[in-house]
Amino acid sequence: MPDFTPMPLADEFEQVSNSDWVALAEKTLKEGSLKSLTTTTADGISVKPLYSAADSNGRTTSPGSDVWDIRALIMATTPEAANRASLEELMKGSTSLLLDLFTVGSTDLSQILNDIYPEMTTISLHPNPYGIEAAEKLLGLWQSKDLSSCKGDLGLDPLGNSSRYGGEPNWEGIVDVTNSTQDHPEIHSITVDSTVYAEAGASEAWELACSLSTAVAYLRHLQHNGIEPSEASTSFTFTYSADTDQFLTMAKFRAARHLWQQVQHHCGITPTPQHQTAITSAAMLTCSDPWMNLLRTTVAAFAAGTSGANAVTSRPFDTPLGQPDEFGQRLARNTQLLLTEESGLGKVIDPGGGSWYLENLTKKLSEESWKRFQSIEAEGGMEVALANGKILSEIENTWEVRKGRLKSGEASLIGVNIYPNSDEKPLTRPLSPRSPNGPFKLRRWSELFEESGNKS
Repeated sequence: MPDFTPMPLADEFEQVSNSDWVALAEKTLKEGSLKSLTTTTADGISVKPLYSAADSNGRTTSPGSDVWDIRALIMATTPEAANRASLEELMKGSTSLLLDLFTVGSTDLSQILNDIYPEMTTISLHPNPYGIEAAEKLLGLWQSKDLSSCKGDLGLDPLGNSSRYGGEPNWEGIVDVTNSTQDHPEIHSITVDSTVYAEAGASEAWELACSLSTAVAYLRHLQHNGIEPSEASTSFTFTYSADTDQFLTMAKFRAARHLWQQVQHHCGITPTPQHQTAITSAAMLTCSDPWMNLLRTTVAAFAAGTSGANAVTSRPFDTPLGQPDEFGQRLARNTQLLLTEESGLGKVIDPGGGSWYLENLTKKLSEESWKRFQSIEAEGGMEVALANGKILSEIENTWEVRKGRLKSGEASLIGVNIYPNSDEKPLTRPLSPRSPNGPFKLRRWSELFEESGNKS
C-alpha cells in the first residue's frame, strides 16, 4: 500500500488571535471600526459583532437532551369546540394541551376533555380567572383515574391573573391544592406566567425579574401557611415568552434557569431544575402580511426549544386577526413537528452551549435581571410593586424604548415597517368574543403602523 502523508491535527494549525479576526472583519467595512456595529438591548446590554473566549465566563445551566413537549393552545369559544380542537391536535401530532378556559368561557372539563384519557395526556390550564374552581375540577378528574400517572399544570397564578384579567389577587385554594399534589412532581399546582408582562412591553430583564419576584411571593405565601420552600419549589412551572430575537430568547431561558437556582440557594433549598414552558409571543404577530408570522413563530419556537424549554406552544399565524382557523392551528402544530422530527433538534444536547456570544449574553442578562429583581424586593415584593404601580411604570419605560426603535426603523418588522406588500390581500377571521381587561394589556409591535395606515 502507498504511504500517505498524515493530515495535520487541530493544534498544528497556525494560531489566530482575536485582533487578527478584528482586522479581517474591519476589512469588509471599508470605513469605520468594528465598534460601530455594536448594538444595545432595551436593558442596556451591549451586543458586539465579534466575540472571543475572553467574553465567556463558564457554562450556564444546560438543558436536557429530550425532545420538548409540543403543547397545543386550545382557544375555542365553546366547550364542544374546545373538545373537537383538542382531539384534532392530539390525533395529528401535538403531545399535550394548554387549555385557555377564559376564551372557552367555561370550566366544564368533562365536556372539553370528552374521549381524552387524562392519565395518558399532559393537560395544562392556562392561568385563568376561574382559578381554584378550574384547578379543582382538573384535579378531581385526575383523581378519578390515577393521580400518580397524570401530568400537567393546574394554572394557579394569583398575581399573574390579577395583572392579565384585573381585580385583586385571589389566593384561595393555592395552599390546599399544593398540599394535595406534593407527592406528584409531574403535577405543578402553581404557574408563574410572566408572558403578561412581556406582551405588555417589558424587556427581557424585567420579564425575568417579575418572574422571580412572583415566585418568591408564592414561596412566602406557602411558607406562611405551613409549606416550607424546600417542599414547595417542585410545585412550580414557569412560563416565558419567546419571540423573533433568537439569541436573546435563548439567553432568557438559560438565564431563567440560572436565576431560579440562585433564588433556591438563597431560600435554603437544594436546587432542582426549573420546569419551563414557552409560548410564542402574541406581541410580535402582525395583521399586516400575516404570512410572515409563520417565520416569526418558527424562529421563536426554535429558540425556546433549543435553549431547554420543557414544552413549547406556538400561536397560530392568524391569531391577531381573530379566531384562528383549522389551517392556522395545523401550521402551528406542523412547524414544531418539522423542528423536532425532521430537523432532529431535540437530539442535540445544548446546541448553543459554548457559544461565546450566547454565554456572554446569558451572563449579562442574568446580572441585569437580578438587579431588577432586587429593586422589586426592595419595594416589598411583587404584590406591593404591582399595587403601587412600579411594575407598570417600568414596563411603560421599556415600551417607549421599543416603540422608538420601531418608528425609527432600528427594529424591523418585515411586511410592516420595511418591505410592505402594497398588493396584499387581507385575510379575515371571525372576531374573538373575549379579551382580557387587566392593567397589563397586550401591545402588538405592529399596531403602531397598522392603526395609522403608515407602513413605510
